[in-house]
Amino acid sequence: MHEILKLVESFLADARGQNGKSPVKHLGFISCANLVHIRHVSFYDPCMILVLAGKKQIFSAKESLTADVGSLLTVPAPASFDLRNEPDQRVRQYRALIIPFQREHLERLRKTHDIQHVGQRDQAEVLKFEADAGLTASIKHYLQSPPASRLLDHRLMEILLILVQQDARLLSYVLTGESWSQRVRAILSTDLARDWDLAKLCQCLTTSESTLRRHLRRENSGFRELLYDLRLNAALMQLLQTSLPVYQIADACGYQSVPRFTSNFRKRFGLPPSALRTSMDGKEQKLAVNGHVVSN
Repeated sequence: MHEILKLVESFLADARGQNGKSPVKHLGFISCANLVHIRHVSFYDPCMILVLAGKKQIFSAKESLTADVGSLLTVPAPASFDLRNEPDQRVRQYRALIIPFQREHLERLRKTHDIQHVGQRDQAEVLKFEADAGLTASIKHYLQSPPASRLLDHRLMEILLILVQQDARLLSYVLTGESWSQRVRAILSTDLARDWDLAKLCQCLTTSESTLRRHLRRENSGFRELLYDLRLNAALMQLLQTSLPVYQIADACGYQSVPRFTSNFRKRFGLPPSALRTSMDGKEQKLAVNGHVVSN
């Protein structure tokens, strides 16, 4: 774990002198100086969260999991959880590296190594792993891989294989499958600032409004709920990982009124955008990993 932290710190040192922050493209790097509790954070794709400093808690309907330094959590998707990020009191810092992956990676892994599924469609849950020497080395190699390369994909599969060998329940993430809600999110995410309505969305999906309503109703979802969720979660990520002013973030996420955006954000996540911003490190830096800019 010390090697991973040193590697991350070297990325930060290389980025010194650059102004502002840029949004996450491929990986996520979250850092805060104060305790932050965020409610109802949505995950649209599964991911790994590696805690580098401080402590992370994820709360689900069944239980809560706590990850200290050196612990790695895998998070299923689509799902929503309450999160608590607690800085190390000695250095007043919480740090976590987020590595996303796709269900297709796990399915390819299962077929290649002839591993059986464990669990059921509705039993995918957050899993906790301890980063031993092998896992730490694999993550380090992954971070050092060229962007958008076969080597990068190969090393991501290596990490997932190590995790599956420790806990085969990770393969249950595959069973969620694609839903109409996911298809809707994929379309809406292309332009959250657009004045979307159901007719425009159905045109993009080449389906009728009645058909889409029926499919979403079966998934206990709806067009307006999905759009609301996407806009606020996109705003959350921009607040965490960029230095853009709140009014620009609100506008980019489809809100013409900053007070309305602030009110909705607080109702959803349990704190206003300004309070979230004050929890971040005062010193702005950028972290470049795999050719992508990741904020600190």
